[in-house]
Amino acid sequence: MKRFLLIAIMSFVAFSVGYSQNKAEKEAAAQVLFESAKAAIESKDFVIVPDSYENEDGSMETNTDNSHFLAYEGGQYLFLQGSIVCNNNYTNKTTVNSFEQKVDKKGNLSVLMQISGSQINARVEIMVRKGTNYAEVIITPSSGKTKKFSGEVVPRSKAKYYKKSNII
Repeated sequence: MKRFLLIAIMSFVAFSVGYSQNKAEKEAAAQVLFESAKAAIESKDFVIVPDSYENEDGSMETNTDNSHFLAYEGGQYLFLQGSIVCNNNYTNKTTVNSFEQKVDKKGNLSVLMQISGSQINARVEIMVRKGTNYAEVIITPSSGKTKKFSGEVVPRSKAKYYKKSNII
């Protein structure tokens, strides 16, 4: 009986130590993703491909099409493509008129941009929670419907997205 109890206690301790190491490793990996997303946003060279978005009726839908995206390319232009991201199916090339980046007390990153292009003028809000590279995005155009979606922020060099040639 003592042997069984001793084996049970040792197993529990070993499992607890392994669990805490796994948790610490996961938190460290998540922090690396957050820092990568933050660096990509700071360099103004990132892509967000929505994996979920708010439908017109307010329900959440999933997206598997990589031709819907928001891409800030080299600090010059913000490209919006697809009906999930903007109110048309063109590749909208916009100029960023203002770019404001803040980190709150909890370490969450928020970005506010004012953009203008031939088909869209809008306010773009991006929020990335600390410890993740997952962003929530709200695009509020001066005319049309507000678009809400979420997806991972990745450096443009590592992003997998399909940019159409119909740039306007």
